[in-house]
Amino acid sequence: MTITTHIEGRRERVGRFVMARGHVVGWLVALVAVAVLMIWPSVRLLGVAGEDGLDAALMALGGVSARAVIDTLAVSLAVALLSVAGGTLVALAIERLPSGRRQRVRWAMLLPLLTPPFVTALGWVRAYGPSALLDDAIGFRLPGLFGMPGIVAVLTVSAVPLAYLVIAAGLATRAEPDAVRAARVHGASALGAFRTVTLPLLRPSLLAATILVFVTSINAFGVPAVLGIPAGFTTITTRIYRDLAFSADPVAFQRVVVLAGLLVVIALLLVVPTDYLARGRARTGGNSGTTIAAARSSLLTLGLLLYVAVAAVVPLVALVLTAITRGVGMPPTPQNWTLDNFSEAVSGRTGPALFNTVLLALVAATAVVALGSLAAWLAGRSRGRFLASAVTIGFALPGSAVALGVILAYGGWLRDTLAIILICYLAKFWMLGLRPISGAADRLPADLVRAARVSGASALVALRTIVAPILRPALGAAWLIVFLFALHELTMSSLLHGPGTATLAVVILDLQQLGDPTVTSALAVLLTLGVLLVAVPVRLSRSLARQLPGWE
Repeated sequence: MTITTHIEGRRERVGRFVMARGHVVGWLVALVAVAVLMIWPSVRLLGVAGEDGLDAALMALGGVSARAVIDTLAVSLAVALLSVAGGTLVALAIERLPSGRRQRVRWAMLLPLLTPPFVTALGWVRAYGPSALLDDAIGFRLPGLFGMPGIVAVLTVSAVPLAYLVIAAGLATRAEPDAVRAARVHGASALGAFRTVTLPLLRPSLLAATILVFVTSINAFGVPAVLGIPAGFTTITTRIYRDLAFSADPVAFQRVVVLAGLLVVIALLLVVPTDYLARGRARTGGNSGTTIAAARSSLLTLGLLLYVAVAAVVPLVALVLTAITRGVGMPPTPQNWTLDNFSEAVSGRTGPALFNTVLLALVAATAVVALGSLAAWLAGRSRGRFLASAVTIGFALPGSAVALGVILAYGGWLRDTLAIILICYLAKFWMLGLRPISGAADRLPADLVRAARVSGASALVALRTIVAPILRPALGAAWLIVFLFALHELTMSSLLHGPGTATLAVVILDLQQLGDPTVTSALAVLLTLGVLLVAVPVRLSRSLARQLPGWE
C-alpha cells in the first residue's frame, strides 16, 4: 500500500510539473504571437507615422486626407446611430414573437450578415441603380446610391444584424421582465416602461453595439470602393488603397501611413475603455417581455421579412439575374439566360485566386483554432485577461492599418507572398477563434475533470477523454467562423496581394472597377454561394449560434 501511494504521489508530482512547464511554454508562445502579429506591426506603423513630427503628420492629413477623415467619421457615426436604433427595434420585436416564429425570423434577419458587404453593395447597384433591375422593370432607381447616402444605407443593412446580436444578448442577460410588468401594472405605458426600466438596463449593450458598429464602419472598404469611388466620394480606407496601389509618390506613402496610424489610434481610444468597462458586468436576466398577440405578431413578422426582402433578397436576386444574362442591357428573361458568364468568371486569374483564397482560409482557420485554444486556456487565469484584451483589440484594429503595419514590419522579407496576407489574417481573426472556445471552456464542468483525476486518470488522459469531446463542437465552430471570414476578406488582401497572390474578393473588385457587370456578378454569386455553404454547418452549430460576432 505504501509503495502504491508513493507511486501515485510521484505520478501526481510529475503531472503537476508537466502542467506547470506546459503553462510556461504556453505563455511564451502566446506572448511571442502577440508581439509578432500585433505589437511590432503597430509599433512600426505608429513609429513611421510620427517619425517626422506632429507638424508633418498634420500636414499629411491636410487637403484631400482631411476631407476623407471627415467623411469617414460622418459615415461611421450615421451608420452606428441608424444600426443601433434599428437593431434595438428588431431585437425588441423578435424577442416578443412566439418561440417557433421567433427562430425563423431571427435567422432571416441574419441573412445580410451572411452576405459579404461588398457583394451586398454590388447587389444594390444591380437592383436599385441606373439601368438596373427595378429601373428597367418599373422605372425606379434609388437616388444617391453612388455616394455618401448609398454607402450609409448599405453599411447600415450589413450592420443592423450585428447590432441586433449584441442587443439581443443584452436582452437575454440583463432584461428584467418582472420590473417591466410592475411598471405597467402601476400605470406606465409601454414606451414609459421601456424608457425607465429596459433602456437603462440595456445601456452597456447599446454602448457596446454603437462602438462595435462605429469601428467596423471606419474599417469598411468594399462598400465605399463600390459605391464611393465612382462618385468621387473618398473615405480613409479608399484613400489608403488608391495611394498605396496607384501612387509611387513618397508624400502619398507618408499620407497612407499617417491615415493608417490615425485608424489605430481611433480604434484603441474606443475599444480599450469599452473592453475594460465590459468586464464582469454579465448577469442573468430574462427575455424582454411577454409574447405579443397573434395578429400583431403576424404583422410584425411580415414587416421584418419585408425589410429583409428589400435589403438583402432583392439585391441577391438582381445579382443572380445579372450573372445569368447574356449581356448588359438585355432583359433578364429566360431566353437571354446563359451560364457563359460563369465559365468566363472561372477562367484566367480566377483559378489561382480561388486556390489562394481556399489555401489561406484553410491555413488561417487551423492556426487560429490553435491560437484560440491556447489563449482560452491562458485567459481563464487571472493573469490572462490582458491576453484576451490584446486579442480583442487585434480584431478591432482596421484591416487597412493591420495591413500597413505588417508591410512596414515584414514587407522587406515577405512582400508579394501569401505569407504576409496570412500574418494579417491571424492578427485580425485570432479573436474569432478565442471567443467560441473560451465560451465553451467557461461552461466546462470542472467536477468531471476532478472526478477523472481522483479516479487515477493523468492530466493528459483527462484532457483527451473529458475536455476534448466537450470542446469539439466549439473547436469546429471556431474553425468554420475563421474559414468563413477568410473566404470573403477584401480589405487586407487588396493592399497586400502581388503577382500571383490575389484572392477571389480582389479579383471581383478589379473586375467591378473595369466595368464588367455580368462576369463580376457571376464571381460575386460564386463567392456568396461558397460563404453560404460554409454558413450552413455554422447555422447548425449551437455553440456558434451563441458566439457569432459580426462581419469585418
